[in-house]
Formats: sequence, C-alpha cells, structure tokens
Amino acid sequence: MKKKFLLLHLFLFSFLLINAQIKLASNTYIPSQTNPLKLAGIFGNHMVIQQGINAPVWGTALPNSTVKVELAGTVSVAKADPAGKWMIRMPVLEAGGPYEMKVTGTNTIIFKDVMIGEVWLASGQSNMAMSVVSAEGDHFGKSAEEYTFPKIRLFTVPNKTAIVPVSDIDSAAWKFCEPSSIKDFTAAGFYFARELYQHQKVAVGIISSSKGATNVEAWMSADILASIPEFRNKVLTTDRDEQKWNEFARKGIEADQIREVLAKTATEGIKSGVHLPEYNDSGWKKTLIPLDMPSLGLNGYWGFVWVRKHFELSSADTSSDLNIHLVLNSTYNTVYCNGIEIAKNQNQLKPKNILIPKNLVHAGYNVIAIKMVVYWGSANLGLKGEDAFIKAGSNQEKISLGGEWLFNSKIEPVLPQWQDYFNRDNVLFNARIAPIIPYGIKGVIWYQGENNIRKAALYQKLFPMLIEDWRIRWSLGYFPFIFVQLANYTAKKEKPVEDDIAELREAQLLTLRYPNTGMVVTTDIGDANDIHPKDKLDVGKRLYLAALKVAYHENIVYSGPLYDSAKLEGSVMRLYFSSIGTGLISKNGEVLKGFAMAGSDHQFYWANAVIVNNTVEVSCPTVPEPMAVRYSWESNPDGNLYNKEGLPASPFRTDQWINPNKK
Repeated sequence: MKKKFLLLHLFLFSFLLINAQIKLASNTYIPSQTNPLKLAGIFGNHMVIQQGINAPVWGTALPNSTVKVELAGTVSVAKADPAGKWMIRMPVLEAGGPYEMKVTGTNTIIFKDVMIGEVWLASGQSNMAMSVVSAEGDHFGKSAEEYTFPKIRLFTVPNKTAIVPVSDIDSAAWKFCEPSSIKDFTAAGFYFARELYQHQKVAVGIISSSKGATNVEAWMSADILASIPEFRNKVLTTDRDEQKWNEFARKGIEADQIREVLAKTATEGIKSGVHLPEYNDSGWKKTLIPLDMPSLGLNGYWGFVWVRKHFELSSADTSSDLNIHLVLNSTYNTVYCNGIEIAKNQNQLKPKNILIPKNLVHAGYNVIAIKMVVYWGSANLGLKGEDAFIKAGSNQEKISLGGEWLFNSKIEPVLPQWQDYFNRDNVLFNARIAPIIPYGIKGVIWYQGENNIRKAALYQKLFPMLIEDWRIRWSLGYFPFIFVQLANYTAKKEKPVEDDIAELREAQLLTLRYPNTGMVVTTDIGDANDIHPKDKLDVGKRLYLAALKVAYHENIVYSGPLYDSAKLEGSVMRLYFSSIGTGLISKNGEVLKGFAMAGSDHQFYWANAVIVNNTVEVSCPTVPEPMAVRYSWESNPDGNLYNKEGLPASPFRTDQWINPNKK
C-alpha cells in the first residue's frame, strides 16, 4: 500500500514539474533601490516559527546580495539570486521565546516577540471560517480568561482571489489571542489551538485561510487539477489574463458590497407601512409555520421576505409584558409588533423569548411583522417539534402563533445575487495558499465538503489529490492532514434512502487510506436546521485528539469505531470494526439505532442491531437473505454506536451499489 502512495506522490511531483502549459507566476518583485530587503508578507511581529524543522525564511533583495537571518542564537546566511529572490532554511530550533528575528541585507528588518512552537494551517469553507463570536453567540465575552492566551498567535491570510499563483500576500499581522483579536477568528481553529497549547505547553500559531461556499477545486492548483481527466481541458482553456480576472472579481466584490448595504438599509417596506397593523395584506400569499424558503418556493433565494401574523388578545392578556417564543433564523431580521420594532437580528436555532412591552399591545386585533434578509435560501421561522407562541397576561397564558402566516418577497428592492468569483477553480489556491508556501507548518486542519455534495464520486479523487498537492509543494513529507467529516443536517428520514451527504461522508472516510491523515466524526454534534452548527468547541477538541495520534504519535484512541469488514452468518450480518478502543457501546445504553439492511433487490429497511463481543450483529425480518448493511446513511442520522472512549462511529456501508439517482 505504501508503495502505491509513493508512486502516486512521485507521479504528481513529476506532473507539477513538466506541466509547463499552466505554470504561471504573478506579482514578480522588483527590488526598491532605497529599501531593497523585503520578507514575504506572512512574516511579522508575534509570529510563531515551527519547531523541529529547518524552517524557511524568504523574500526579495537586491540581485546577488547577501542576506543574514538571526534568531534564537543562530545565524543563517543566503545569497539572493539574479532575480532578487532568496530563501534561508534555519537550523532546527526548539520551542521557546519570545525572541527577536533580525534580518540583514542592505537594510535591516527586526521582528519582535517571535515564538518557536507549533504552527497549523486551518483551511476549508464556512464551517472552518465560522468565527468564535458566531459560535459562542451570547456567551462570547462573558469570561475573558477563555480567550486570553498570549502564546496562541493568529494569522489570517487576506481574503483575495487570483487567476494565477501570486508570489506574496498583502500586509497582514500576527495577533496574540485575546477577546478583541479572536472574535472574528476561526472557532474550530481557536478551540483546536487552545487544546494544543494547554496540553503541549508550547506556543501555537494558527494560519487561517478559509472561505465559505467554496468547492475543493478552488483550493487546488491548476497543475494538479489538470491531471484529472474531468478537469484537464477546462484548466488548459481557462483565460489566465490577470487584468480580466481582476475586473471580474472587482464587479463581484462590488455586488457583494451593494447587497450588504441594501440588506441593512432597505426601507421600502417601512415606507409602505408593512409593519403597521392597518396595512392591507389581503393580497399576500398564505403559508404555515414552521416555514423555510423551499416551503415558500424560494429555494436558494437571495433577498427579502416579509412575514405577518395576526393574533388577538383579551384585556387580561395585556395586563403585563408579553414574550414571543419563536425560532427566527435568517441572515438579518427585524421584528415589529403593531408597528414598533421590538427585536433585531435575533438569529437563533432554539426558541428565544422576545419581549413585547404591554403598552405596545391592546385587547383585540394585533400584528407581528418580520422582515427577513435571506442569503443562500437559508432562513426559517419556527421549527418542527417546537411550538411558537406568545406568553401573555400575569399568568403567562400561551397564545399560539401556529397555523397560518402571510408572506411577501416582492416588497423590498432586489438584492444583487451571489457572485461566485471566489469559488472558481484554483483561485483560492493561487491567492491564499500559494503565497504562504513554504512557511513552516506542523500540519493542516481542514473542514470542507458541503459545496461538493452531489459530486461525491469525484470528491474521492479530488480531496486526496489536494492533500498530495499541498504536501508536494510544502516539501515537508507526509505532514499530518486532519479533516472534519460533515455533520448531521436536515430532517430525519422515515425510511432508508439514498443520500448525497452520506456519499460525501463516505468519500471523506475513504481518504483515511492515505498516510498521516485523520478524520473527526461530527454526526452527533451538528444541527438539523443549520448546515453551520454552532458547536465548534467539540470539533476543536476532536481535531486535537486526532492530532495527538497522527501528528504527535501518542498511543491513544482518537476516533470512534470505523467499519472494517462484514461476515454473513445465515440471516445475520456480523460487522467488525477498528478503533473500538476499550469496547463498543451504544450511547446512553439505548438500543442501537441507524442500521439498515437490504437483500438482492437493493431495498433497505431499518434493521435490528446488537453488540456481541465487540462486533455488531445486524438482522431484519424483512430481509431474510441479507446482502448489505448501512449505518447512519442519511443526512441527519441518529446512529448511536460509540466506543467506550465516548467517540461516535463513522457512517458507512458494506455495499458499493450505485445510487440510481446518479446513473
């Protein structure tokens, strides 16, 4: 198996060297005669240098000039080439600091408060980009000690795109971890870093380079993507004109900015009196709560939606302040009662009380009006299984807000639609990965895949090749690459069905065949109503557990059970697992859930499953001659197979049957 990986590695390396058709460069540096010495933009005050390797330092200087780097009592010297480029690989250094790094050429640059420790690149799409303040919600900032770690340093790669690889990034800054600097930083990356620092007692640097709503292809080099037959012609025929690309990206950024301004300032509804109780809404469409955008015929919608609800109160109901108990989730929203604003941006995935002062209501007819700003078609009002109601009167009687609501998506101006300039093939690799290579890192933590749902078979090729692509370019061997398997999402299915998210999880699971990879299972900590679950604390902790095993070689169980093999015993299928730790269990001692079985007709039925001697026996009365078993094979599974270490089993299937919807 290792020989196979080595051959693949050598093939990819050779491909990168010979594929001159798409070997392009940008941002060629022309040294200044007055201040010629310059380091790559990733170097700066408060940075963390990776311990235990010959960490590179590079930049530009006068052609053929000498450059010297001094750090932690060591001195390294290099000579700039005829184009003015230079690179020094420092001696292997041990963790410590703070130090000064002094870089001398025809002028001198000094970086202060430099630490030597562990550096990890955090990358992927929105679930890695999710900020600490978004994950923490109302809890953020309540305890400053939770976020104050001077030896954890954060670096965010500037949010740019490029049609060709760029040689450097704009000026950015390393920041040490405190509430003011961390609030917008990757939550999963921070929680991972905090675990690493607290247990390893070394400085930790997190380089954050993530972008929501992006395909894996955007993070891959053109060279490697062209080696995949499905992409080769597209890559080779892409227009690499930088001026054209920059203009295209500029228009996309402008549209994003206009959309944000309009989303926060549009007032057509207010001018028309939509929020007032006397407004005539007889022409509005009717709907039932709970509602989401697909239920309104607005799947994938970008824009405004107004909703209104008529309700009646008795005199007794108005004797004290009232509270609305309602799930309200959208990008931005404003809630009005009888024409008066009572809440703004109350995004929530669990019901939260919204106060209505008693002076705003009266006996008889009243109206709640809500303006929602919707991106990605991601918004909902109410939640299945959760009652929506008003608590009214001194006895806090419940007045239902269920049943009929009215909605209208034509009141406010049209928002500029999503511009996918940042999601084109290679453009994030070119602008947000290439320019930080070969900065010394320990490894990568990665959370991505939602955007590649429905293309799982292709993802089986793409994701491992991204890993190899980055490893080859960093020249650090098989550095650790730890990734998060997609969390549970959407409604629970009544019967087993084919599922795109399950197939993508399988593609991620199969990537564990590649050396020095680790996977974090999160199908127990997601959110049925949000593809961006807020629990990034457990994600960070599980990433750290995986790092302990994969990167730091501790003899621990970092993963829940992983399917290994199956044996047919009459009408029973016996399943064997690796990573069982000290034994298999069902969570909370309940009956095992999430198993389905099929026979020769390929029709799956929920099955019975029991743990016997650290194997799982699966049977189903409807399938007397079983051929396949699947576990947690759905978008929002309820599987409860764990090991005694408290880690959930990865979803899996024993069959390789083709999804009929993909034929």
